[in-house]
Amino acid sequence: MCQVLITDVSVSRLRNKNTERQLIIVLDIESYQAELPEFILKSALEERNTESHFENFKMNKEIQVDRIIQCQLEVDLKSKISKGSIYFLTYMLYMAELKMSLFQNITEEEKNIIDELRRRTIHDISPKMFEDETLFYRFCKARDFNLKEAENMLRKHIIWRKEMQLDSFLTSYKPPEVLKKHISCNFLCFDKEGCVVRYLDYGQTDMIGLWSSAKKFDVFKYLIHSSEQDFEALKQHSKKIGKVVYQISYIYNFGNLSFANATHRKNIEITPYYLKICQDNYPDRIKNVFIINANCYFSLFFSIIKHILSSALLSKIRCYKADGWKEELLKFIDADDLPAFLGGNKTDPDGNPLCNTFVIHGHKIPESYYLCNHEKKLSVASDVEKLIVARSSKEEINFEVSKVGSILEWEFETKNRDIGFSLYLKENELEDRVELIGKQRIDTCYDTEKGLFKCEKLGIYTIVFDNTYSWIHQKEIYFRARLRVDSEDENQQ
Repeated sequence: MCQVLITDVSVSRLRNKNTERQLIIVLDIESYQAELPEFILKSALEERNTESHFENFKMNKEIQVDRIIQCQLEVDLKSKISKGSIYFLTYMLYMAELKMSLFQNITEEEKNIIDELRRRTIHDISPKMFEDETLFYRFCKARDFNLKEAENMLRKHIIWRKEMQLDSFLTSYKPPEVLKKHISCNFLCFDKEGCVVRYLDYGQTDMIGLWSSAKKFDVFKYLIHSSEQDFEALKQHSKKIGKVVYQISYIYNFGNLSFANATHRKNIEITPYYLKICQDNYPDRIKNVFIINANCYFSLFFSIIKHILSSALLSKIRCYKADGWKEELLKFIDADDLPAFLGGNKTDPDGNPLCNTFVIHGHKIPESYYLCNHEKKLSVASDVEKLIVARSSKEEINFEVSKVGSILEWEFETKNRDIGFSLYLKENELEDRVELIGKQRIDTCYDTEKGLFKCEKLGIYTIVFDNTYSWIHQKEIYFRARLRVDSEDENQQ
């Protein structure tokens, strides 16, 4: 017998602190056949029977874990430790390390549930999934350690991963150039605890340009790709700092958010879909969400998506207007890592506080990326209505809402020039009409204007097309609008 120090990078982080305590690992492969993933078991068994690797490989089933910093393997060796045995060692050390870190604040019963979920599903996960040291813990936590629900959630995730081909996604997927160069979805740094920080300039994103240049599924895949990049970065950073980190903090800048962006239909359609996918497949990955520079239109946007968010995620959202957020960010992120425009010290080499060398800010997308020349089609739709708004006048369309949570949807385009748009609510005959969306002058030369509003109160909702500012031109408008009951709310009630 000889003792061999494990130097594989996947476990080297366990040797960072000064200590003489060691874990001696002796492994009996057959005793673990019911618990090991097939790809590890097959590799270990094949290599154990190959003289060029090693003859004997045994481990005591009861592992005593006590601040594992140095790990040694006790084996009879013919040559160096091979890939299969490193797989095996990493698996066992992974379980030991979780007991040291993630399991510190959970009960013995919860630990047993995690172990049981692992035993039930470990033969169904892929080698790539196996690299995620927090997999079973996160899915159990997301379902409050209800084993049946956690298993159901994880099995659905396994199916989704296969459908999306996520095991090879980082190498096989090539993001469209327009998204890489012109969409603000930036990796900033790691925070004080080692978690990823990502910045998104939502308020100034060119939504018309985005949806004229990319299909919804392209944007969805790009966001998933960004998340997968972050998970890989966290895995590598964990090795560097000597502890498991697995979460992401997001900074969403809603500065200069316009009415058009807040109510853009395509954006509102994909955002809840993306959030639901993330909650179902990436549980407990979000550490914090910082909403900064939130203006009046942010509440319109948030009212539509908040019913999608779990209570756990809602508790992680911190919302700020123009003030107070810089100091808060510095509590979590070192000033030297945080860009100057967000309150830190980091700048471009030339001193530019906007950090344009590594941060994409919201800006207009060149029309050369547009998928096709836009042709207005709403005017020829069979269910469209035509309005002529005379110069210096306005037209109103009323909708009676009899169910709280109903969604008012609209789309319209002008034959030429712009038109004023606003939305009002009158709850009853005794109340004055209340402005919900202030008047916006909207130009539909690039695309049909689409939006929606969640009706939290009963009453008469009124869409107003306003041309009072034009003394010369009448406006020809083609529009359609409808009320629908939100299916999510209906199911919850």
